[in-house]
Amino acid sequence: MPEIDFLSALERECATMQQNLVEADLSAPVLTCPGWSIRDLVVHTGFVHRHKTAAVRDGYADLMPGNPGDPGDDLVEWFSEGVAEMLDVFENADLSVPTWTWCDHDHVAAWWVRRMAHETLIHGVDLALAVGVSPKVDELLAQDGISEVLDEYILGAPKWAHPTVGGGIVALISPRETWVVTQTEWSGTSPNSKKAYRDEVGLEYADSGARPGVSLEASAVDIDLWLWGRLDSRPGTVVGDESLLDYVRSVALVATQ
Repeated sequence: MPEIDFLSALERECATMQQNLVEADLSAPVLTCPGWSIRDLVVHTGFVHRHKTAAVRDGYADLMPGNPGDPGDDLVEWFSEGVAEMLDVFENADLSVPTWTWCDHDHVAAWWVRRMAHETLIHGVDLALAVGVSPKVDELLAQDGISEVLDEYILGAPKWAHPTVGGGIVALISPRETWVVTQTEWSGTSPNSKKAYRDEVGLEYADSGARPGVSLEASAVDIDLWLWGRLDSRPGTVVGDESLLDYVRSVALVATQ
């Protein structure tokens, strides 16, 4: 896959959100985020931007940064100020330095640039739909988004869990890349909360050569948005056991909320 400039992608997605905010009714509902208004969506996204800006700018290698503060009355200006600060910090930072992330395997600042590009893409889609604009999503960024949401949100079990692999196999097929995953279950007791879990459902990448029980073939944009719950119906062409896709969507729904 061609290399993606995530900073440029983030800048583009932020600009799209800002453009769609100009005439937006902040009290209007966001149907893809039930219970939220456009104001709620913008406050959430702006807080996320500021929070991750602080993580990169202030060098929080071990601890999560604090609350970014009150957005005030002029929400559009507040959002734009946060975007400008985030882009400036990300552009001028050494993105190889250790930085707090919630990811188990990647703790450098560059991780947040990619994460914020996808965070802003998804919430930009939410905003576009809320104001009645057809979302414009870059196919290459969406292709990376499928890998990101699978790797960082959906696949795998906690390190302390005991997974069991061996369920149905699902192939997600875009024009440039295919992802093959398998059903799993896991059990265990959290060392932090001491809560016991039993037979929790999950997903893992399937072994090479595994034969899928179902395939979903669609654009990368549609697969990405489907995994994030931003489509009303399943996209593309389905061949095989559709219940396996319902399983994938149910796991994704829990993981991405």
